[in-house]
Amino acid sequence: MGKRTRLCYLDLLRIFACFLVILNHTPGYLASFEGDASKPVLLLVWHLFVEMVVKIGVPVFFMISGALLLKRDVTYRDVFKRVLRMFLILLGFSIVANIAATGHFYAPGFVRNFASATVDGARPYWYLYAYIGFLLVLPFMRSVAVRLTKNDVIYLLVARLVITGVVPAIILLLNLGLDSNMYISERFEPALITVDCLFYTLVGFGLDSLFDVKEFVGKREISFAALFVGTALLESLLTWIAGVDNVFSGMDFVMAVSLFMGVKTALFRKELSGGVQRGISLIGSLTFGIYLLDPIIGNFLKPFVHRLYPSIPSYLGVSMLYCLVSMTVCGGLTFLYKKFVKRDI
Repeated sequence: MGKRTRLCYLDLLRIFACFLVILNHTPGYLASFEGDASKPVLLLVWHLFVEMVVKIGVPVFFMISGALLLKRDVTYRDVFKRVLRMFLILLGFSIVANIAATGHFYAPGFVRNFASATVDGARPYWYLYAYIGFLLVLPFMRSVAVRLTKNDVIYLLVARLVITGVVPAIILLLNLGLDSNMYISERFEPALITVDCLFYTLVGFGLDSLFDVKEFVGKREISFAALFVGTALLESLLTWIAGVDNVFSGMDFVMAVSLFMGVKTALFRKELSGGVQRGISLIGSLTFGIYLLDPIIGNFLKPFVHRLYPSIPSYLGVSMLYCLVSMTVCGGLTFLYKKFVKRDI
């Protein structure tokens, strides 16, 4: 089998998403959203902004999966092999992460919690449960992707904006103003629009395959950045209005789409040097290993790095530094594994 050609913009997106996923499980990030009335307004805005941005890590991974996997036909044999491989990875790393977090392995408790993704130390692997779910419907998603048009993608985006963004925002404001508890019925389930592993994979495929990146070069690149920042600030405002314990997530997809198209457009407009591209592709190829190893290595690495606080006065800043350290350490281990043990991961 020939070596697969890597796409630099997808690898750069993997790196961004990996950083955000790791940051999501750090103590400095979690501590940023503890209620504190004395916190300066600008600091609160910054913390809320970071919280909104962090949420798009997994959606970006789904968009990358859709852009790659929905481009080619798959057999049921391929699906079963992928599902089995991912299940074994999930099972194996969940066991190791549980032992690393607790110092022991209690089989009955593990079995009881594994199906619900609540194994101590292994909760960051919840993404793999969603990914396995996507793999199980991959042949049907491919059938949808084959007939997908630009208008279909636009329809999905607009429908998502209305259903998960505009309407919930209106309901939130009405509940506060009328002291009521309105909500959208759980029976309302337009799956391709509201189920993340379906929506983001289809949109990722559609944006990557159906839209010519040349159409977005120029002023629209700035529009992507403005849309990203504006959406994060709007969600921050809605979260602040509702209370920091009621995070508003209905417009996360706007940020994910803006980042996806912004990075692709930027790298199309200004091609990076060969060395930089190779470096990005190398790091991008290590992100899955980083994601798997961080919940394990982090048990030992997080306390070590977070000792830098308060010498470094920002606890969130220390956690961001930890993400870089973790990606370096876990990436190095993944690189050694791929080089000397198994190359095809």
